[in-house]
Amino acid sequence: MLKQVGISAFPLSKGHDTGRGLERVIAELVSGLETLGQPYAFHERSILRNEVVAVLHSAKFLWDLRGHHHDVWFGVYPVAGIFPILSGKRPVVTGVYDLIPFFAPGYDNWLKYFIKRRCIEFACRHSDGLIVPFSSTAEQIVSMFGVPPDRIRVIPLGIDHKRFWFDSTIHKRRSRIGFLGEAKRAKGLDTAILAFAEVAKQDPDAFLVIASGGNEIEEMKELASKTIPAGRYEFVGFVPEDGMRQFYSELDLFLFPSRYGFGMSAVEAMACGTPAIAGRTLDSTDFFTHELSLVDPNSPAELSKRIMLLLADRQRYDELRKWALASVQSLSWTAMAEKYLEFWKEIQARYASGVRSSSPE
Repeated sequence: MLKQVGISAFPLSKGHDTGRGLERVIAELVSGLETLGQPYAFHERSILRNEVVAVLHSAKFLWDLRGHHHDVWFGVYPVAGIFPILSGKRPVVTGVYDLIPFFAPGYDNWLKYFIKRRCIEFACRHSDGLIVPFSSTAEQIVSMFGVPPDRIRVIPLGIDHKRFWFDSTIHKRRSRIGFLGEAKRAKGLDTAILAFAEVAKQDPDAFLVIASGGNEIEEMKELASKTIPAGRYEFVGFVPEDGMRQFYSELDLFLFPSRYGFGMSAVEAMACGTPAIAGRTLDSTDFFTHELSLVDPNSPAELSKRIMLLLADRQRYDELRKWALASVQSLSWTAMAEKYLEFWKEIQARYASGVRSSSPE
């Protein structure tokens, strides 16, 4: 074990009760570290929704880090990773979970994307080590920023198999289709709604349930009201942790046609025995390898055809379901934390011995 790991999480929190995205990854990581008995210190400023407020808080956060010393520093994502680097802390490992600001423009405000792009490039070039969840992300970092491959470790994300598992006692409701995620075009909710509108015309039993919230929720509700017959869909809002398995397990099919790539909610649904259809873009193709699991996130027509195929052909449905259940078994919180810790030790040993891979040009 390391004496102590410093976790820089500006401007996030540990992730309990905050959603299904990066905050949940952090919750999974610290839970795994606690299971392993690895001491850590968590440095954060909680959730800061406004970019201007985040910039103002950043100066104090940078100042506060100066008095802390740890065996290894881990930046939970590039914005957080730059702070220990600028503070002169070493060694620093940064998590880079996606390169969305470079490859999926137009779905968030320009200032946030600008800040993230600069932080990603800085963290990639100046961290002692990088952790990414997919091989494609590692290859892109090497290509874009000239980072030596031996400075990058590919470690898959984990899920809690004690919380998300196939429970045969929960009745699966035929033709019940679900979406869980932030209400925004970036996550493909508009595509899911438009695709279901076509499905509803062909399958009188089909029903869409949307567990969502966010800045675009009213826009999504308006889209649904204009395209889907009344009584054939429901917006249920945020689903708490203790209701997740029930929500996923009751579904016949889960939709996550995200334009942002890989999504944890799709994997959680799969672990509960519900086949998922994801967006064929960015890093999602690294994990969703079954031919029936991916569609063009910009094509409601392709998604509606895939939904109808799986609802009608139960042999193909069972094929996708079995593949999904088998695929998620390799993802676990403890395994994720163990591999993170192993890489942190490796980077700490390199730094202590004065050995570091060549710097990018």
